[in-house]
Amino acid sequence: MRAGGAVTGLVLLLAASGAGCARHTTAPDELAGTKVAAMAERRLEEQNPRLAPGTLSCPDLRWQVGASVRCLRTTELSGGRVVKVAGAVTVTSLADGGRLHVAMDEQAAEFGVDEKQLATRVRTAYQRRFSHEPGAVTCPYLLGTVGTRVTCRIQVEGARRDVEVVVTGADPAAYRTTYSVHVDGAGS
Repeated sequence: MRAGGAVTGLVLLLAASGAGCARHTTAPDELAGTKVAAMAERRLEEQNPRLAPGTLSCPDLRWQVGASVRCLRTTELSGGRVVKVAGAVTVTSLADGGRLHVAMDEQAAEFGVDEKQLATRVRTAYQRRFSHEPGAVTCPYLLGTVGTRVTCRIQVEGARRDVEVVVTGADPAAYRTTYSVHVDGAGS
C-alpha cells in the first residue's frame, strides 16, 4: 500500500458557538487526536480512491500554524496482512476554519499478520499434528520481522497449551510474512 505523497487543503470544520442572535467562532487551543485522524483519513480516501480502507490514529494536535503530529495508518489486506504507514499532519492555516497538510510516508513503518489469521493457522497446525480440533485459539498480532516470536494459547480438553510462532521470512514489497508454528517443539 502506498498512501502517496501529500494531501493538502484539508478543511477543518470547527463548531461555531452562538449566544443569542450574535455568532462568533472560537478556535480551540488543541484539536483532539480522534478528530484529526477522522478528518485526515476521510481526506486521504477522497484524494486516493484506490487506497485500501484503513484507520488513522493521531495524538492531539496543537492548534497553531506549523504545529505537527505523526500519525499511524493501519490497513488490513487480504490473507490477514496488516500494514502500518506513518505520516505527518501539519496545521498550515487557521483562517476560515483552518487547513491541514497530510503527508504519508512512502514506506510502511511495519507490517505483519493479524490475530485472526494467525489463530486460524495455529488451529490448522494443531489439528494436522494431533488429529484433534482444539477449543479456543488466541494469538497476538505478529510483526513481520524475521526472528519475531509470539505465543498463541489454545484450549485442549480444558487445559491451556502454549504454541510458539516464529517469523522465518518477510517480503516488504508484498507485505507478506512467512512463519512457522511450533506445536510441542516441532515446526509445522
